[in-house]
Amino acid sequence: MTPRRHENTTTVSYQRLTPWCLRGGLWMFAAATLAAQQPPQTPVFRSSVEVTSVDVGVVDRDGKPILGLSASDFTVQVDGAPRRVLTAEWVSLVTPAKPEAPPPPPGYSSNENATGGRLILIVIDQPNIRFGGAAGVRRAVNGFIDRLQKSDRIAAVGIGPGSSSTPFTADREKVKQAILRMPGQRMTDSLSGVTIAISEALAIRNSDGLIAERVFRRECGEPATNGSFTMEQEICRIRIEGEALSIAQVGMAESDMTLGQLRALLTALKTIDLPKTMVIVTEGFLTDDQQPSMVELGTLAVEARTSIYALKLDDQNFDISERGAPPAPFEDRRARAEGIEIVTAAARGTLFNISVGAEAAFDRIEAELSGYYLLGLESGVADRDGKGHPLKVSVNRPGASVRSRRRLTPPPGSGAPPTPRQAALAALASPLVVSALPLQVATFSLRGPDPSKIQLLIHAAIGADYSSSRPVSFGYVITDADGRIIDSLGGDARLPPVMAGVPSALQYTIGASIPPGDYTLKLAVAEGELVGTIEHSIHATLIEAPPVRLSELMVGGPIAVLRQMDQPTIGHTVAFGSVHGYLEAYGLGSNALKARYEIAPDEQSPAVLSTDVVGRPAGPERTIFSNVVLVRQLPPGRYVLRAIVSSEEGPPKTLTRGFEVAAPRVLMTSADASGSGVLAASEVYLPVLDTQLARAFRLDEAGRPETLRAFRDRIAPESRSTFDAGVASLAAGDFLKAETTLKLLAQGDAESTAVLAYLAATFAASGHDLEAASAWQTALIDGSDFPEIYQWLGDTLMRIHDLGQARMILEEAVAKWPSDRRFSKPLAIMYATFGQGREAVRTLQRHLSADPDDIDATYMCLEWIYHLHLTGVAAQTRAEDVKAARGYAARYERAKGPQLPLVKQWMDYLEGRRR
Repeated sequence: MTPRRHENTTTVSYQRLTPWCLRGGLWMFAAATLAAQQPPQTPVFRSSVEVTSVDVGVVDRDGKPILGLSASDFTVQVDGAPRRVLTAEWVSLVTPAKPEAPPPPPGYSSNENATGGRLILIVIDQPNIRFGGAAGVRRAVNGFIDRLQKSDRIAAVGIGPGSSSTPFTADREKVKQAILRMPGQRMTDSLSGVTIAISEALAIRNSDGLIAERVFRRECGEPATNGSFTMEQEICRIRIEGEALSIAQVGMAESDMTLGQLRALLTALKTIDLPKTMVIVTEGFLTDDQQPSMVELGTLAVEARTSIYALKLDDQNFDISERGAPPAPFEDRRARAEGIEIVTAAARGTLFNISVGAEAAFDRIEAELSGYYLLGLESGVADRDGKGHPLKVSVNRPGASVRSRRRLTPPPGSGAPPTPRQAALAALASPLVVSALPLQVATFSLRGPDPSKIQLLIHAAIGADYSSSRPVSFGYVITDADGRIIDSLGGDARLPPVMAGVPSALQYTIGASIPPGDYTLKLAVAEGELVGTIEHSIHATLIEAPPVRLSELMVGGPIAVLRQMDQPTIGHTVAFGSVHGYLEAYGLGSNALKARYEIAPDEQSPAVLSTDVVGRPAGPERTIFSNVVLVRQLPPGRYVLRAIVSSEEGPPKTLTRGFEVAAPRVLMTSADASGSGVLAASEVYLPVLDTQLARAFRLDEAGRPETLRAFRDRIAPESRSTFDAGVASLAAGDFLKAETTLKLLAQGDAESTAVLAYLAATFAASGHDLEAASAWQTALIDGSDFPEIYQWLGDTLMRIHDLGQARMILEEAVAKWPSDRRFSKPLAIMYATFGQGREAVRTLQRHLSADPDDIDATYMCLEWIYHLHLTGVAAQTRAEDVKAARGYAARYERAKGPQLPLVKQWMDYLEGRRR
């Protein structure tokens, strides 16, 4: 089977997505699309005064956010001038707890438990961390990662040559492993044997004679009393100057590398228009004459909506290579801290100096990540001049610290709202999972035209309660374990529900050809203003079943009437009474395989329903096993479809796939909810088989001596011999002779009731039910005291589907002979077909009271009680019905009824074990 690119659509268009689009060019649309989908939402200010927004953090001495502040608590200055604060809204970044949606079915993925989330980057500044220096904070970093919310996405970014990095991911272990491979790269051993602090090296490079002289005397010795230096000291001076220049050059190069990569990282983050938090682990980097670069990084952080925190490791405590006391520890710390302090202050973060452990710093970062205040300032004329303006925010709370950006930057232009396709592709590129549009996805592996590749069938259920087709935009990417894009596609399609007019999810099916292996699928769909994304793990491989290979088993339902059976139907929940199983076999021996489908409550239970499946060849090495199994008799709930594939060369191979039989969409009020425990009467049509409406006429019953005697006694003595001759011909199967004889007798003066009754019997025995019904109706005029005529006429009317007349005849018979058990069972069948479900069960129960050994009626009564309760109706009360059903089930089991597994399913439902 080669999955079509899309099915059941009226319009479809596709576009291959390039890696550039996916990694960079599409995030520009995320602001308009994702901000409305990801909680927490940014408050929208509605006022007649134009408002400028500023995000601010306010924490107490312990680093915990201060809640409950209002606009009057804030003082804001822009360009040194006071600015009126109109509003102050607390924006929580913590996803509120909510009941989790039910887990998706096995093999499926769902986005219904995705709840917002935060984007957090752990940046390890390897060029500015001494080798092994990062090990001291690794435990604290891992603990911080473990405490983040499930919906958060984390990225590890290594600065420096050969550093490992990860994209934003929910895989905590992947991030930890990446950080483990970042020990630090700065080497500190000096080959010259001299010790020069980095601050001293920078001073010497900048021609600071005082510092140079101090280092020279410390490393080369004091001059003689006359102020002269020896030759060795002069050589040492030259070596000191060279070493200082080398140290300064290396230090600045390391810092330049860090600044350049931070600049590139923040520029890339600008394309993700969502709040982000960056935590930099470093020993600090040098700025010297690069103050403008620090300001630039702060501005980039504002534009990228990124708050920056820094953990500055004390290089003396975390140094595992250097021995001896450092010559200028205070000056070195200051030289390495100045730049990072400027960046964090400008980016609404702070710097933590780590001397012993980093746990406390991460605790404070975690607390500050819980939210921020969004201030609405009265806009000024200069706010939209395209330039940055100095910003200062303070709060009138003792001990409070304000985390705000140092500059007010102009907001980006609003532009036109994104199209659905732009919204879908922006969501596809976003690291966060979006759940405004619910999605469920499953993938299945088949063999494609290229035997070396897997033809992957991708199926998605989109949204809910769609009664008609809808246009959607979509995009997907399939990536391998290293993040390389293996396949991608984007486009527009009109997708149908499961069945037109019946509310359900939209159905999306598409195929991709990929090599065998493990992959990750990310799918994004936009329908109207709703957008959803989902991530799904793929194991693309065929199933080994020597001498052949098998596709995965697929299940779904219902199947369209005109649809070809050589295409699978996909869906976990099946409705409308049928389930479609689909399996493919590949190999030279596939045509000789035998297959059987079984439906059971679980993988270990015996089959409730089963059928043999005939394989249909689809080529010399491909066979399709496709079959529809009727499941109308199954209670709602979960089941498995088992496919047992066997050949003459090896043991049978069993594949399973779970599915769920949907409950009726509209249920009546349950007995448990009513005060009396008795449900209101309602039209409930119960299942009746054609064979139950087609009870054949039994000639032997008409020929019983006692029956024949009752009719013969109504015949005049002189006509009895002719009557006997006609009956004898009937008994012998000579229907033509019997008809001729009885018609001649009926034309005379003989009593007509008996003659017409057996003339009708002749018609019925010869297969002429219409004539038989007419004759019996005529015989009933004077023969209403014969229950046999009622029985035979009722059965005949049922066979010709004149059900209204049949019900009237049977009701009249029951009124005449209440204890005659010949009428209660067919009358119950009539009530079942006319929607009188409660009366049907009650009538059949009366029949079973008189004839408890009727196993077929016992089975039918159990099925009817189950169907009544399935629709929320009871024949008596719920308790009485269940009690009666227990007795019938026990009776059926003692009789070793053939449908006992199905009866047990009904009892599980009635007893409340399957709901």
